[in-house]
Amino acid sequence: MFREISNIKFNFFIGQRVTEVNTEKNAPLGMTFERATSIIECPWRLRLATEILVGYSDCLYAPERFSHKDVEKVLLGKKIKHIFLYEEIADLIIEFEGNIFLELFHESNYFEGWELQGDNGFHLYSLPGGSYALDEPL
Repeated sequence: MFREISNIKFNFFIGQRVTEVNTEKNAPLGMTFERATSIIECPWRLRLATEILVGYSDCLYAPERFSHKDVEKVLLGKKIKHIFLYEEIADLIIEFEGNIFLELFHESNYFEGWELQGDNGFHLYSLPGGSYALDEPL
């Protein structure tokens, strides 16, 4: 099956650095950029090229070994290079400098999965069932 990439323009986010990663135990993964935020309440993985560094399941099922602090170590200070949204199922991929990718997999028919919000009024979020909604700045 071919997955179509959305034509949404993410220019506002490109070049922004990660300034904070939520490392609070038992809380969703979240991060702050220079002028934006993201909250992730769905499965995710952080990879370097083709190697998975840490993922949602690692933090959930092996918390003595993996946590959001691992994400913080990798992403803090990194710049966003590209953002890709897959139309059909609301999966979001954020590419950072250094060939690092944060991949978000919406997987619920009942809950929202993730959101990306800029201080310019841009607000993109995944909806139950795999679609998404976009509020753009005026």
